[in-house]
Amino acid sequence: KDVEGARGAARACGDWRSFFTLSMEQTDSEDSKAQMALAAADIAEELSSGLKGNFAKRDRYAFAARILLDYCDDVIGAVDMFISAQMWSESRRVGCLHSRQDLMKKSIDSAMSYAQVCLSEFEEQAVAFTKANKRYAQVLQIRKEAVREGDALPGDLDHDAADETGSLFSMASNASNTSLASNLSGSSVGSVASTSSVISVTRTATSNFTLTGAEHDIKHKSKFNKLGRDKKKKKKKKSGKKKMKPGSPEELKFVIGNMKENCIFDDTRDVIAETIEFLSQVGKIAFARELFDGYNQLKSEIASSQKDRIEKAITEQVEAEKLARREGQKEHDKIVLPVEAEVDALCCAELPVAIQDLFAFL
Repeated sequence: KDVEGARGAARACGDWRSFFTLSMEQTDSEDSKAQMALAAADIAEELSSGLKGNFAKRDRYAFAARILLDYCDDVIGAVDMFISAQMWSESRRVGCLHSRQDLMKKSIDSAMSYAQVCLSEFEEQAVAFTKANKRYAQVLQIRKEAVREGDALPGDLDHDAADETGSLFSMASNASNTSLASNLSGSSVGSVASTSSVISVTRTATSNFTLTGAEHDIKHKSKFNKLGRDKKKKKKKKSGKKKMKPGSPEELKFVIGNMKENCIFDDTRDVIAETIEFLSQVGKIAFARELFDGYNQLKSEIASSQKDRIEKAITEQVEAEKLARREGQKEHDKIVLPVEAEVDALCCAELPVAIQDLFAFL
């Protein structure tokens, strides 16, 4: 049997269970056990940093913690990994199992810090979503008028635009939600149909738009820096990248992405719910209540922003229909772009019923 080859393949693909099973079968001395412990520490680092395997962030840290416990006897490192995964209950359990009051306290303190960061992020997300939602309404109207006048551009007529927008910003959305964790370590509204006829845009097209902005390095030279100040300035070369035009299909996708970034979806909702539950269990009811209220406030503000925009759009459509009838038109065509249904449904995920029931009695 090519055991070494199998071990190498298992490690390369992040299959740590197979790697250690094969390694244990070959371990027959204290030196080999010591070598395996060193390898285990390296593999834990590879998994937690995402270098090996294709696992979700929390799973990566949980696997690394399990390796450090089982093969390195590194309780402190394991607790740190569980904390990085926001698995407060598990990190506290491990600390309790090894009679480490300091690690138990660290787990509680970390959960409280996470809650504080969440509350700060909630306020920013509510403001950012409302601002993006207002701009979305403006850009959407511009694109609808372009379609009505026969001046549609690629992106307006893309029936898969909603999916494309989701894929463009899925990573950005995750990054926004998981920024709560990175800071620590350093009601759905539907559209309402009107009585007017609906033009369903179904043609497909592709957009060559590439997002730029935060990824660009902005270099600034101080006026107090004399080095090179007297040299002849060189003309800046054009980057060749397309600049986003206000009111364009590209801006519409960009604004939708901003809206998604500031919603909280299932994965992050689950972490927040677990944090509320954990803080309640360890007697930090005030922190748990504040996090619960803060999340619901964000959810409420996003839902309110959505409701106001949709109701305003319906009112404007009704007024346009009245105006069309006064001008002798039989009906006013209602333009519906493919992205609208998905955007109208954007909201923060509901907290578990058990948590809502808990605070209903407190």
